[in-house]
Amino acid sequence: MKVLKDEDLLSLHYQIEKSEIKQKKLEDLLEIEAEKLRRTRKSNRLFGSFSVVFLLLAVFLIANAFYSNKSTSKKSQANSKYAQEILALQNELNIAKNELEILKKEKATSKEIQDLYLYRSLISRDTVFSVQIKAANNKKISSISQKFTNTLVYSDASLYKLSLGIFETLSEAQDFRKTLIQSGILDKRIFVISYKDGKRIRIEDYR
Repeated sequence: MKVLKDEDLLSLHYQIEKSEIKQKKLEDLLEIEAEKLRRTRKSNRLFGSFSVVFLLLAVFLIANAFYSNKSTSKKSQANSKYAQEILALQNELNIAKNELEILKKEKATSKEIQDLYLYRSLISRDTVFSVQIKAANNKKISSISQKFTNTLVYSDASLYKLSLGIFETLSEAQDFRKTLIQSGILDKRIFVISYKDGKRIRIEDYR
């Protein structure tokens, strides 16, 4: 085993003290950042946590690389300790990524709900236009408008009539009808319907 000289040992202790001071400063900084993050919304907290975890991982990787150049027993113990800390940080990083994905899905769901309320409010307040694409006596059609934000279902004595899209102006609805026809998804037997207060008014002229 290689014998450490006094100056090497002092240098090693000095480097360890510097690392501990840096780590203490980093921990103080993390405590301040954590307090700020607690006052923000959940989304900002997760993004901040992701950045902090990444910073910690980088710091410990640098420290690990530094100590890997030392061939002493203390170096081996330090490497083992930092390896465990790095593994723990990697696990935290994966957890943060998973939470971030969950938050994105929650935001998407929240946006869909907001759109639903916006469409329903628009329908109950103003005249809107939609493109009728189907008429059938299947009662299951009536549940479609409850699942999708941009559909309307109108029923008369015998048929349920399904309309796609909710537009504030007639020209927007007519353009949408043209797009559907040109795409080849539907034929020309679709037309624009006007609604007000949730009730069907009439079939609008083609353009």
